[in-house]
Amino acid sequence: MYDMRLIIDFTRAHIPPNWKPNPSGWVSGNCPVCATRGHSHDTKGRGGFYFPEQDTFQYNCFNCNFTAGWPTLDNKIDDRLKALYKAFGADSSDIQRLQLRLLEDRDIESILLKKVSTNDAVEINWKPVELPEGAKPISEYTEVTPELERVLEYMVSRGLDPMDSRFYYSPSMSPARMKNRFMHVFFYKGVIVGYTARWVGTITKEIPKYFTKQPMLDFVYGLDKQSNKKIVIVTEGQLDAYFTDGIAIGSNNINVEQGNIIDSLKKKIIVLPDADSASKLFVERAVSRGWYVSFPEWSDCKDAADAALKYGQLFMIQTILDSAIHNPLKIQVKMKSYCK
Repeated sequence: MYDMRLIIDFTRAHIPPNWKPNPSGWVSGNCPVCATRGHSHDTKGRGGFYFPEQDTFQYNCFNCNFTAGWPTLDNKIDDRLKALYKAFGADSSDIQRLQLRLLEDRDIESILLKKVSTNDAVEINWKPVELPEGAKPISEYTEVTPELERVLEYMVSRGLDPMDSRFYYSPSMSPARMKNRFMHVFFYKGVIVGYTARWVGTITKEIPKYFTKQPMLDFVYGLDKQSNKKIVIVTEGQLDAYFTDGIAIGSNNINVEQGNIIDSLKKKIIVLPDADSASKLFVERAVSRGWYVSFPEWSDCKDAADAALKYGQLFMIQTILDSAIHNPLKIQVKMKSYCK
C-alpha cells in the first residue's frame, strides 16, 4: 500500500497560515482559485479544506464552486488537484516529483494487490448430510414445547421468519443440546448439504454459540439462489446472507476454492464485511479478487442482520448497494475506520 500521507502532508504544507479551523472541522480562508477561474476575488473566506480521515481530504469553494480532493478516481494527481496546488503556490516541479513518487508506490501496490487468477476449473461436489434426530422444518410442528417456544421467541426478536423452509428444529439433546437451538439448513440443488444450529439462551464456555456441519474448505452458502441476479452480495455469516438474499463463506477468510466458485457466477460481486477488526482479512481477499466492497453507514450495527432489524431489509440492502466501492485505494481508506 503506498503512502497516502504524502498527499495529505503536501496539502497541509500549502494551506496559508492565516487560514482558520472552525468547530465543524473545516480550515477556511479566502479562496485563491476564484481568480484563476474568472470569478471575483474571494474576500469572505469561502474556501475550505476538510480532512474527514487521516488519509483523505476535500476542498470546496462556496464562491467559485471549485472542488478537488483525495483520493481521486485513478489515485493520481488529476487536473483539478494540480490546479488547486498551483493556486496555493505549489511549484510545478514539486507537484511532478510528488506524482512520480505516487506512481512508483502504485507500481508496488499493483504487485501486492495483483488480481488472483480465476481460470481454474470449478467443480462442486458437496455431499448430503444427515440432520440431528427428529429434525424437521419448524413450520411442520403442531405442538410447541417450552424449548421450541423459546426458540420461536428468539427468532422473532431477531427478525427471522420461523416459517421459512430453511429453518429447522430438533427436539434432540444430541449433538450439542440441539433442542435449545434452531437450525439454519443449507441447501444446494435441493439437497441438504449442511446446517448451523444457533444456541438460544446464555452463552458459556461449555456451550458453543453455533454448532455447524458443512462441506469443508470450499462451501459457499446460498449459491444456487443467485442465478437470476446481476449483483451478488457476499457476507461472512449465513444469517447475514439470509437477510441480504446473498451468499456467505462462513468465516472472514475467502479461500481460493471459494473465490473461484464465486467468480464462476460471473456477476458483480459486492463484499459486505462485519464492522470489526477481524474482517480486514475479508476485505483484503475481496480486493485481491477485484471485487467491490461495501461500507454502509449504519449506526450501532455490526452486520447485515443487525441492520435489517434496525432499518428494515429493503433499506439495509439498498445502503449496501449504494455504499459499494471498487477502487482499491478507497477501499483501504474506508476499511481503516469501518473494520476496527
